[in-house]
Amino acid sequence: MVSSDIAAIFGRIMAWGAVMQQWSTIRSKDDYRDWRKADLEGAGLTRWRFWMGLQYPTIHFLRVLRRVEYLKNCRQNSVGRVERLILTVYFRLLSIYLGFTIPPNTCGPGLRLNHWGTIVISAEARIGARARVNICVNVGLKDGKAPSIGDDAYIGPGAKLFGGIELGKGVRIGANAVVNRSFPDGSILAGVPARSIRKKTEKQQPKEETH
Repeated sequence: MVSSDIAAIFGRIMAWGAVMQQWSTIRSKDDYRDWRKADLEGAGLTRWRFWMGLQYPTIHFLRVLRRVEYLKNCRQNSVGRVERLILTVYFRLLSIYLGFTIPPNTCGPGLRLNHWGTIVISAEARIGARARVNICVNVGLKDGKAPSIGDDAYIGPGAKLFGGIELGKGVRIGANAVVNRSFPDGSILAGVPARSIRKKTEKQQPKEETH
């Protein structure tokens, strides 16, 4: 009886550790550099030059987002606060121009925004590493809770996700699906309300899309 209780407690601790790892944020300058690099790699790029912002506006947005996150999480001195204030104003203007509502510290490294246009993510939501998010996606609140999505997720155009649901790693969500309950790793979801149509295999990958 005691051993089973200890095992249960240990299991909860390990699960919480996995959640914290999934919900990691930028906590150092090294993290900041790694996350920016991961965002570039997610778009198939290896380097960045300032003039590339016109060609890749979604990646420029991600680079500004990561800078805001770094300043918010790591630079609490007066210089950092001033830079953060100025950059936050620019970030909000850029968000309005591109149609994004993506608050800081909601999305993990390697995020790919396949197109610019309306994307709304609640500040309470958490999305893991290497997510691919398409146009007209809404990840929102229900009863004060927002979704938690694992690494390597693909969210198709027009998908709506609501409430305190948990979606596992590698989940793929079809276009216009409405997801209002939890699903395990590797689920492929479609429909209104969404249901699992099959599990993803190792060889199945989302189709590459242009910016």
